[in-house]
Parts: sequence; C-alpha cells; structure tokens
Amino acid sequence: MRKKWTNRKLFTVTFKGREPRSLLWRKPVYKEWFLYAKLAQEMGKKIPKAFGNLRKFDDFEDWWRDERYGFELFCEKPTGDLVTEETGKRSKLQPDEILIKVNLKGDLEVINRDIRKLLISKDVVEDYTSNARFHPSRPMKHIAVGVTDTEFEKGVKRDNKLKKYRDTYLLSQTMSPKEIVLDKNLVPHYLLNPKDQEEKYEYQRALDNRVKTIRRQINAVEETFRNIANGTFP
Repeated sequence: MRKKWTNRKLFTVTFKGREPRSLLWRKPVYKEWFLYAKLAQEMGKKIPKAFGNLRKFDDFEDWWRDERYGFELFCEKPTGDLVTEETGKRSKLQPDEILIKVNLKGDLEVINRDIRKLLISKDVVEDYTSNARFHPSRPMKHIAVGVTDTEFEKGVKRDNKLKKYRDTYLLSQTMSPKEIVLDKNLVPHYLLNPKDQEEKYEYQRALDNRVKTIRRQINAVEETFRNIANGTFP
C-alpha cells in the first residue's frame, strides 16, 4: 500500500503556570531523543549541557515536565497572533509584517485564494521553519517512531525504528552482531537446517545479510550520538 503522509502543523501545549507554546514534531520523537541522550551520557559520551544530568531522571515525563528541561528545550518561540485586525488610519509595521485590506462582501474561497497569492508573492514559505532551541534534523514524516492512522492513511503502520536500533545497540555491548542475529532468530526459519551445499550457501548468505543489517543499526546509533552532541537528532 502506498504511504500517504497526513501533514499536521504545530501542536499547542499548555503547562500550568506557563505560557502556551507549540511543538512542530510529535512527542515520541522527543522521548527517543531523551532516551538516546540518556544512554549516551551513561556511556560517557557528550550531550548538550542544557539537557542536564539525565541520570537524575528515571522517567521521560519527569524530565519533559521539568521547567528547566524537556518541553522548554524543544518548544517554538511565541509568535503571537499571525492575523489581526488593524484599526485607524496609521499602523506601525514590523519588517516582517504587511497590512492588507479585505472586501468582506467577497466569496470566502476567492478571498482565501487572493490572500494566498499575495503571501506567496511576498515569499512566505509553506513549510514552517522551527525556531526552537533544539529541533530534529529532518521532517516528522521521515522519522520512524511508530505512527497511527491519523498520520498515515488507514492501515499503514511503521515500527519505531529508533527504539529497535537502540535495543540492538544495547545488545551489542555484550554480544557480537552474529550472536545478535542468532539470538533474535533473524535468519528465515526454513534456512536453519540446511541439508545440502546449495541450502548451506543460502543460509550463509542470509546470515551475512542479517549481520550487515545489525552493524548498520549499531553504526546508526553511533551517528545519532554524534548528532546529539552537536545539538540535533536523530
């Protein structure tokens, strides 16, 4: 089935006693960022000082809700109302603002069309650019943290590859890639008991391919650690 991404923009989040602000990526991305950073810190690797001492946080939610960390590191800066009604004859405009006049007797679809044409002529981009202190390295649709029917067309699912790679990396601390393949039964079942030379060849080829996959996952985690040290993810 062809995947069709359902694009959703900013998510407004409100914590008690704090100004409402938005997130551009979904919360599971930030949770994986936390878990990777925590693992990296435990292994003596560098992470941004702004993340704090993650050893003090057993649970992502505690870190996420802490006023010094979590949400505060990833939320978008407040932008205020994007559309307001200007009254009076004069208005002091900022460099990134324009004043428009709308004929309210016009058809709504035509009004929206003409406003869109005007904004495009002013080089207003369609994709929002994050202004958060820390933000992921690629769009949400290209980060596999597991999705639901609200994000892809019904029936299309994706696994949380970041968790899968992280689990593989943890196993690699005590096991070789080949041992991981055998332990996780990654070689097709029908090849496990080769009876002749041709089947032995097929088994070995399948085993080698799975070992290469495990090594790629381990390398991907190492690369993610380097990205975290530079302030991005994954």
